Amino acid sequence: MQTKLNLRKVLALGATLAMLATSALASSTSSWPVYGGNANHNSVVSGAPTSIATGYPKQLNLTSTTGWDGVDNVPVMQTVDGVTYAYVLFDGYGTNGAQVVKVNCATGGEVWRTTAQQTPGSLNAKSGFQLSTPYLDDSTGTLYVGVISAYTYDPDTDEYLQNSKSKILALTNLDAAQPTVSEVLINIDGQINTPIVKYGSYIYFGTWPGGSNAGKYYQVDVSTTSYTYKTFTPESYGFYWAGAVKSGNYIYFGSDNGKLYWRRAGTNFDSSSAGGVLDLTDTTIGGASDAGNVRSTVMLDDGKLYFTSQGKYLWCCTIGSDGAPAISWKVSLDGTSTSTPTKVGDRIYVGYYSGFSAGGVQCVGASGSHTVTTVASGFPVQCSILVDGDGTGTDYLYFNTNSDSGAGYCYSYNGSTGTSVWSTDGDTYALGGMAYDNGYLVFGNDKNHLYVVK
Repeated sequence: MQTKLNLRKVLALGATLAMLATSALASSTSSWPVYGGNANHNSVVSGAPTSIATGYPKQLNLTSTTGWDGVDNVPVMQTVDGVTYAYVLFDGYGTNGAQVVKVNCATGGEVWRTTAQQTPGSLNAKSGFQLSTPYLDDSTGTLYVGVISAYTYDPDTDEYLQNSKSKILALTNLDAAQPTVSEVLINIDGQINTPIVKYGSYIYFGTWPGGSNAGKYYQVDVSTTSYTYKTFTPESYGFYWAGAVKSGNYIYFGSDNGKLYWRRAGTNFDSSSAGGVLDLTDTTIGGASDAGNVRSTVMLDDGKLYFTSQGKYLWCCTIGSDGAPAISWKVSLDGTSTSTPTKVGDRIYVGYYSGFSAGGVQCVGASGSHTVTTVASGFPVQCSILVDGDGTGTDYLYFNTNSDSGAGYCYSYNGSTGTSVWSTDGDTYALGGMAYDNGYLVFGNDKNHLYVVK
């Protein structure tokens, strides 16, 4: 049993405030609100730093612990009245559990953080890792957060009880001294390990129950606080890092066991006739028997879907008039990949890895014979690559490395050669990747160290 807290009135007040909250982001001039920075998840940026400014990088130690708990997703960002902020979901496990912190990127200081587990204003979860990248809704001033290993408040016993469930929370009043935390959906089976995305009035995310057990993909209507939802359940396997993208009327997302699913958005999302599955292991349609798990978010560019799989492949799929995808081409990479591709011009950049010591970044030609060139190597890269450039001349690439000396890097690539431009000091495993807004790059690692680079 957990410490008793009398929160009936607090929760009721929080729900009321959430409903009445006005937009905290009305004067936002730019933002990085979602995984990949935009609705298509193609991480192309402009004005990113090609040198590190004096006084940077700024390092914030979010907790005093040093285990594998930490920042294992990508921050989201916004600039309001010229001031740039990052919202970071992390897990302090041995201290305060899962928390969100709002950081002023110019000063490196905390604006606020949600309170410790089992207290008012807390996320009430404690796992050691939180893999779901939040979604920042600029239009309503709401930050949607998915957490695993949740504590649930029981008003009948006036206690917090921990379980293996996951939940979705909404943080509002983001410009106040402390945000309001309210529940969107609770008691979700499996881990929420995918980014949260939003199209229209719906947020989407998937769950991973482990092994070959079937997860669910959720569509939740957040236009009212009724939060009605529909789910899609495959025959087997779940969804890990596999964020969704929308093209036309359809939502596309990958899964473990080498599948790409599509579902019609809206009222028919859960209908058996509202979509289908593309089996990437089917060699008769251009697949590969060793396709592996799709553990990257799907990226959309010019009507085509791009993603990677753990069988060491980069995939490109076209979309038919009925919404059904078909394999256009695939190419073998030098290692396993969970990296969402980034495309500029005829260049597609992806990270790859082999364990925690080897890997790098490769550039694949989007046309012709799809030539693969290694841009950087010698370290594992599981994140997506931020790219400043247009695919002609010199592009600048930004990423971090998931090794015991993980760091943030900038490389240049001129179409034939990759060159190191700058890096932060080696620290520890940095899994999730960078976010960018208004000249600032932000990323975290497994020691709960948050880095801001300008």
